[in-house]
Amino acid sequence: MYKAVGFLCIVIGCAGWGHSLAAREKERVRHLRALSCILFRMQSDISYGKHTMPEICLLLAELNIKCYSDCFRRIYERTVGANGMDFPKVWEEELQKCMEPYPLREDEKRTVTELAKSLYFRNEGGQAGRIGQAGSFLEDRCRKAEETCENKSKMIHSVSILTGLLLAILLL
Repeated sequence: MYKAVGFLCIVIGCAGWGHSLAAREKERVRHLRALSCILFRMQSDISYGKHTMPEICLLLAELNIKCYSDCFRRIYERTVGANGMDFPKVWEEELQKCMEPYPLREDEKRTVTELAKSLYFRNEGGQAGRIGQAGSFLEDRCRKAEETCENKSKMIHSVSILTGLLLAILLL
């Protein structure tokens, strides 16, 4: 009886672990999609709306984009007003804190956090172009992740269940 319960606990635990890994991959795709949409929105606001970066952060905060609205609101509040701080520094600090728990890869996080450092162009076209490059990079990563997500999820689930079975057999 105890061996059967132990067997089930091991298999179910490994299957749950595999399910959480597959969910992280789907979460990564969701965040990549959201970030690429944000960057393309920023690009159009610079090109056509002629807004400044702090104003764009306020507009993004008002969109109520899950996970990122509060971050953009803090960026706006810290960079506007009498005690306005250096925009690239605030952008990097706030987005690093915001994206830390998310399952994005380091180069994807770095693309977004270091974006403001490269926006010292005087014309809107240069700024919009740089933001568009970052958006295209994230969109390409999102497309690749979406293509592989389904197969990867199936593989993760299978391997985790098989690992659970192997552990249960070896330990019991």
